[in-house]
Amino acid sequence: MPSQRSDSRSLQQRCVLTVSDMARALNLSRSRFYSLVESGVFPQPLYLIETRRPFYDETLRDQCLEIRRTGLGANGRPVFFYPKRVGPPASTKSSSARKRRNAKPIVDPLVVRLIEMLKGLGIDDPKPQGVSSALSTCFPDGVRDLPEGELVAAVFRHLRASE
Repeated sequence: MPSQRSDSRSLQQRCVLTVSDMARALNLSRSRFYSLVESGVFPQPLYLIETRRPFYDETLRDQCLEIRRTGLGANGRPVFFYPKRVGPPASTKSSSARKRRNAKPIVDPLVVRLIEMLKGLGIDDPKPQGVSSALSTCFPDGVRDLPEGELVAAVFRHLRASE
């Protein structure tokens, strides 16, 4: 399998390149290359009349490579090229949404302790939502400064009564 560097060099020597090949020769992602074409940094591609397929000929290829080398765009403005990312992006909307969806809900440490005590008292697999609901039902004014023994007893009675 050829290395990326040799592949990139062979692309730089070809007479006609597709848009994807041109992006690869410039060591840019296709989306980044397209956005730079739209902003005028790189020249627009030529199109085959029959297929309407975009391509870059030798002249445009050389112009794009020169823009990449010098950092001066076809529009006359400077452009900065950063190294191409390797691996998944650090943070994207879709991946952060995926992380939130797959993340376990945060459970109050008090609820976790009460669940362990309730298991010891014979309640099979008490759910955090049920324990939280029982706490808010039994103690509508909150549980601050109440002993855990009183809390677990009230939640135990509530859960047993609702079975």
